[in-house]
Amino acid sequence: MLTPYTHSSSQPLCVVIMACSQVAIPFFPLNVVLFPNGLLPLNIFEDRYLLMIQRCLDNNLDFGIALIKSGVEVGGPAEPHLVGAIARIIDSQTTDDGRINIVVTGRDRFLIDKITQESPYLEGTASILEEDSTEMLNEADFSEIRRATAEQIRLLHGLRGGWVREPEIPADPSALSWLACSLIQADNHEKQALLEESSTTLRLRALLPILDRNAVVMKKRIAKRFGQ
Repeated sequence: MLTPYTHSSSQPLCVVIMACSQVAIPFFPLNVVLFPNGLLPLNIFEDRYLLMIQRCLDNNLDFGIALIKSGVEVGGPAEPHLVGAIARIIDSQTTDDGRINIVVTGRDRFLIDKITQESPYLEGTASILEEDSTEMLNEADFSEIRRATAEQIRLLHGLRGGWVREPEIPADPSALSWLACSLIQADNHEKQALLEESSTTLRLRALLPILDRNAVVMKKRIAKRFGQ
C-alpha cells in the first residue's frame, strides 16, 4: 500500500523517503518549474485546486508541482511533464474572497509513474528521484561555479538597489546546483532540463554558461538603470 507524502515537525523528510520510494500524491501542473529548496508563492483560486490545497493543509500533506507539457493552466485539462518536484506548504493565508495564498518550498524530485485520478484534480503515484553524485567536479570548476553563483546574487541585489558583500554559498554540490537553478533567468525548457538532470556534476556544468549569460544581461540592466 502506498503512503501519502506527508510531513510533520517530528518526522524529517528523509525518513519518509527511506520508508517509501514510491508515494501517492496530488499533482498541480503549472507553467513554472519548481526546484528543490526553491520558494514559490501561489495564488489559488480555481475550485479544484482550492479543494486540493485545503486537503493538503488539513492533513499535513505535500503535493507535486510539474511543468505543463500540453494543455492550459487555468480552466481546462493539462498534461504535465513526468519529472517535477514535491511542494511543501510553509505559509498560507485565506483571503476574504475565498482564495488561498500559499508559499511552498521545493523538496525532492519525482517521476510520475501513473495518474490514477484526473478529476477534480490529478492524483497518482510517483517515484522519488535520487541524485547521482558518482562523478565529482574538480576543485577549479567547482570554485568557478561558486563564483558565478555569488556574482548572480550580487547582481540580483544590485538590480534592486541593494548590495551584499559575501553571499552565503553552499559547499555541498547538490545544494549549490539547486540554489543556482532557483536564481537563473531562463525559459522553462532550460529549467526543466536542469530539473530532469540526475547528475549533480552535469547539472552544475550546464548551469555555468547560463549564469554567465545572465550576468552579462544584468550588468547591462544595472548600468542602464543607475547610469553607470
